[in-house]
Amino acid sequence: MSFIGKLMTAIKFLFDKDVPMRKKLWIILPALYILSPIDLIPAPVLGLSVVDDLVLLLFVIGKISEKLDEYANNNSNKNQEDKDREKIVEDVEYEIIDEEK
Repeated sequence: MSFIGKLMTAIKFLFDKDVPMRKKLWIILPALYILSPIDLIPAPVLGLSVVDDLVLLLFVIGKISEKLDEYANNNSNKNQEDKDREKIVEDVEYEIIDEEK
């Protein structure tokens, strides 16, 4: 899956009501940390303030990549099941006519 595809899947993942919040936190908390001005390594220390953001970003991408692939596969299976359910006819009255009388 391409980067854009993973990004779109992550957005769907975040807004899916069937996904528990604890799984969504793997995306939300690192994003908040990267966007916040607080860093584990302060800027004056060898100019490495961006390094902790990059390390965290790479860790999170690796961690959620498998989860997003799994979510995308489950979501496509769910969509197929929904399409299959649309083909089922229920609550129909019918009559069998025997023509051999």
